[in-house]
Amino acid sequence: MGFDLSQYETVDERLHKWFEQNPNARVYTELISFSDTQFIVKASIYKNADDTYAIATGYAEERVGSSMVNKSSALENCETSALGRALANAAVSAKG
Repeated sequence: MGFDLSQYETVDERLHKWFEQNPNARVYTELISFSDTQFIVKASIYKNADDTYAIATGYAEERVGSSMVNKSSALENCETSALGRALANAAVSAKG
């Protein structure tokens, strides 16, 4: 079974869903490592803005130039991917 695009929710859609479910939530992203060729980003999501501990985290790694989007926006793509992973770990994931 291949990837079914109709069952995919974008990170933006999931992030909006997260804030609808948790209006006082907080999202934090951190650049863990970078070089001329690579980025690693950690995303943490908190149910309440003043929580000390994240309810979920996610990491992502992107290589500069490894895809069309990564030729110009590898860091932004990496941050979005990390956030998507954190949301999935908090059970805010694909449709169904």
